[in-house]
Amino acid sequence: MSARTLGDPMMVGLFRAEVETHAATLNAGLLAMEKNPAGTGEVASLMRAAHSVKGAARIVNIEMAVRLAHAMEDVFVGVQSGAVVLDSEKIDVLLEGADTLARIGQLAADETYDDLMGLAETATGL
Repeated sequence: MSARTLGDPMMVGLFRAEVETHAATLNAGLLAMEKNPAGTGEVASLMRAAHSVKGAARIVNIEMAVRLAHAMEDVFVGVQSGAVVLDSEKIDVLLEGADTLARIGQLAADETYDDLMGLAETATGL
């Protein structure tokens, strides 16, 4: 299997920075919601973080990150509308999603698409 690069190293670098920043926001917000399940003050920032990761992943053509971030964003929209209530089990799944996005960002540091494809199975957990 030959290695395929993700493209423009500058854009990959921007993607990595976006993922690092927004994965931290996702983790912090989800942990805050886990401590205060009735509080929904974090939802807007969680939606923005997922949306930003989705856009950054789309630019560098990392489809699994696009799909994962989109799924997380949909959950946050559901929370905001009242259609979804986050319990500890759902928060754990979302935290795993944030961790997966962070790992995708770390692998993007190597600019190796094939390594990223190895994460595809874990990214479909949502």
